[in-house]
Amino acid sequence: MCKEVLVDVKHLSHHFHLTKKAVIRAVDDVSFQIFEGEIFGLVGESGSGKSTVARCLMNVYEPQAGTIRYHGINICNKKEFQKNRKMLQTRRQIIFQDSTSSLNQRMKVADIISEPMKIHHMTPPRGSCREEAKFQMKYVGLDESFLDRYPSELSGGQRQRVAIARALSMEPEFLVADEPIASLDVSIQAQVVNLFRHLQQEHGFTFLFIAHDLAMVEYLCDRVGVMYHGRLVELAPSKELFSNPLHGYTKMLLSAIPIPDPIRERKRKLLLYDESDFGEGALREVSPGHFVLQPEKGGHSDGEA
Repeated sequence: MCKEVLVDVKHLSHHFHLTKKAVIRAVDDVSFQIFEGEIFGLVGESGSGKSTVARCLMNVYEPQAGTIRYHGINICNKKEFQKNRKMLQTRRQIIFQDSTSSLNQRMKVADIISEPMKIHHMTPPRGSCREEAKFQMKYVGLDESFLDRYPSELSGGQRQRVAIARALSMEPEFLVADEPIASLDVSIQAQVVNLFRHLQQEHGFTFLFIAHDLAMVEYLCDRVGVMYHGRLVELAPSKELFSNPLHGYTKMLLSAIPIPDPIRERKRKLLLYDESDFGEGALREVSPGHFVLQPEKGGHSDGEA
């Protein structure tokens, strides 16, 4: 059975110009696809380009090169985007890493959660905006007493759950989660991750899940892409990537995962990655669904599976 492609990214590049000569290649010729109903993970160290990819997918940034298609719509094309603007703004939602800056500090929680519905003139499924906000708060594990508080009165974890509730209030089909659990304690992390899994299984939501916690990515994601210095260096099904990493940088990342057994942890050896091996190349399929960045040797694949 062939899976439907929801998001199709081809040769995406986005650079930041610090000065006339100094340029940061945040994303450099990245290609991948996200299928309907799957959780696609992006991992890599800080500064690898994960968040920039997320912002390009949500039209926060306008990429310098490449195309992004959502349901076949080229969202990088201004005419196509404007023609499908309402659909794109309601069906796609993003949860930012920094909940403090993503929430309006002058609005109460109830108004923050219901604001997207008001902007798009949507009828709340549960009768009123407050009832909808109350339902979404319970969904992310917060009591309705928080509805009349301001973001400054909440902890970092509580603010992040309000941001998640706001995104879920639109019942999106595609959710970009940029480090959504980084500020949460372990018990709440598990609750939110299980919520994401429930949304995928019961409602068919599609996720782009960005995280540093590799163990959580292994548990949650169907496929995983590894980014390094703006490039996608490896892409594979989650089980395949964690059991058989092929790129040197991926091996280094996985070797850094802590082991709960103290004896084995003391014996664990951290692998090093020689950056001199990192250069120009393209993703090539080395086994079904498993792509690795390799030097050009004739033809190449764009990481499409």
